Amino acid sequence: MRKFVSFLTSTFALLLLVAVPKSFAENWPPIAPEDLKMTSVAEQPGAPAVILLRQETDDDTKNQEAYYERIKILTQAGLRYADIELPYDRRSFTIIAISGRTIHADGTLIKFNGKALDKVIEKAHGIKQRVKVFSLPDVQVGSIVDIRYTLSYGDRTIIAPTWDVQSDLFQKKVTFKFYPYMEEWADKQTGRSGQGVAWTPYLPKEYRPQQHVPSVVDPNTDGKTWVDMAIDNVPALVDEPYMPPEDTFRWRVSFYYTTTSKQENFWKDEGKYWNKDVDGFLSRKGGIDTALAQIIAPADTPEQKIRKIYAFISKLENRSFMREKAVQELQAQGMRFNRGADDVLQQRSGDHDDLNRLFVAMVRTAGIPAWLMRVPDRGKNLFEPYFLSPQQFDAEISIVQLDGKDMFFDPGTQFCPYGLLPWHYSSVQGQRQNAHQDTEIVTSTPPEYQQNVIKRVAVIKLADDGTENGTVAVSFDGLAGMDRRERAAQTDQAGRKKLLEDEIKEWLPGGSEVNMTNEPAWDDSTSPLVAHFDVSGPLAVRAGKRRVVPLHIFEVNDQPMFAAADRANNIYFDNPYWIVDEMHISLPQGTSAESMPTDTAVRLDYALYESKQKMEQPTTIYSMRNIVMGGMAFPKTSYKEIKDFYDKVSTGDGQQVLLKATDHAEGN
Repeated sequence: MRKFVSFLTSTFALLLLVAVPKSFAENWPPIAPEDLKMTSVAEQPGAPAVILLRQETDDDTKNQEAYYERIKILTQAGLRYADIELPYDRRSFTIIAISGRTIHADGTLIKFNGKALDKVIEKAHGIKQRVKVFSLPDVQVGSIVDIRYTLSYGDRTIIAPTWDVQSDLFQKKVTFKFYPYMEEWADKQTGRSGQGVAWTPYLPKEYRPQQHVPSVVDPNTDGKTWVDMAIDNVPALVDEPYMPPEDTFRWRVSFYYTTTSKQENFWKDEGKYWNKDVDGFLSRKGGIDTALAQIIAPADTPEQKIRKIYAFISKLENRSFMREKAVQELQAQGMRFNRGADDVLQQRSGDHDDLNRLFVAMVRTAGIPAWLMRVPDRGKNLFEPYFLSPQQFDAEISIVQLDGKDMFFDPGTQFCPYGLLPWHYSSVQGQRQNAHQDTEIVTSTPPEYQQNVIKRVAVIKLADDGTENGTVAVSFDGLAGMDRRERAAQTDQAGRKKLLEDEIKEWLPGGSEVNMTNEPAWDDSTSPLVAHFDVSGPLAVRAGKRRVVPLHIFEVNDQPMFAAADRANNIYFDNPYWIVDEMHISLPQGTSAESMPTDTAVRLDYALYESKQKMEQPTTIYSMRNIVMGGMAFPKTSYKEIKDFYDKVSTGDGQQVLLKATDHAEGN
């Protein structure tokens, strides 16, 4: 999907950090004496810090966004808030001012005079974000830190902001102000036009933004309309394991510039604009007939044609998954922006949406109905029809009609297996094209546990001293294989080897040595990613004259998934999954198992856990572990049931075998 930052033609600038004007840097809000003395906050017991004041001013009439934050450090853990990360999109924004300072509890003031550095960080759900990072000076427990910065964007750009109200810290006061562009605007890209601004609040009912019109009586309004909101005592966002993306439940206000006030009309019009853009791209199909003649055969069934076209698209260069430096090198070599399917085909290269569009163009040319669907990334947010903005869509995926049934595909995601969707774009509402030259809101196919499978087999020989030597074979199937292949594509051969070896080390007892002995099929998304390893290290632990051996060696480092007694948020797994483990542990000569734990089975309507074990031979322990989570999203009212399930899983995974010397061995 071609996603524009603004409604008007954007002018992008290179990132620039300039000197902070003296008047700007010194004009800080006064500090209350009680804030200097503060040592805790009752509203968030044990909090590492508290936000005393946060201000955001967005001004589309000046093309600037100004941010200010004052934080009180309460504990040693709170010192991390001295390390500042400023998120931004450097293609669209210029950071024109950064200033900061540290104020100790005794009033001592230290200004920030350092430099900010560029960095890419990975957030929850695998989302990557570019930030500017720097550290404020001499921050101690009891200190207050002030940080302020301003983002600037192109003169012919308007950007409706989203006010992020909640934080991971309790906030004493937050204030927001937005000066929208109130003149009539027109988008040269689509021909759309509109005037005015609206917003969708995700807030308790008692909090709502207020719009103000210019006043000739008050010269401070500067003749501009503005929207503002102030909230005292904002509760902290509770961070819990396996919770939904924050954007689906945190307090926020999302603004948008209006073209119509009616939801149905808006999405109907948006569908027309998007259809026009897609059709213009797909209509440029020079060379597709020739390419198809080399890919498919006249006698192929429709499904065979789709599979062959999918395989062809999957082998093209995927710019969305290339390292940034590699993309820059290609641009220097003459790589150009794709304006149509013919460009993608000619260059054998495109970003995520380019490849999906070429796939649809080729499938249609082969005589099979196909369409595109634009979707949000559910790792970040979900589609809200009443938020009248297409900016909530992140990508385009493909829909192909086979035997009267719609099938969803995503050849634009690198290494995505045929017939599957990456979890980011599965089970989400979005806008699709249909056979009536129109669009409609539908939901993409949900993921299934059979599409995300890990199988692990360990063949281990235990030595007299409790160490083990043996082999481990791992198969990552479906989405599990796609995930490892994507990460491996970002590094070289040595890095790929280390990537898998490090993952296996995380499963095994501390101190284990792991060496991958084969070269997996990194580029073949049609088959599972299979890797083999030699492993060695400690396994059995001495207990008096006996030794204790874990039955499920891949789970020895796992902690309880849900340790808390209560739950504040809903439960959310990125994907359903299926893990099958098989262990064969040969005992030292003269050793036997004193007793075997009983088999375990736990079943829910949407989950299964099995643990089975036996003496495979007189001196070989066999154990099998099978766990399936078939669900994805659950209300917090289901927490007790889910916690009970995983508590039983943890108990089963912790089962051990007690080894003893045989009578004959004891006699010696």
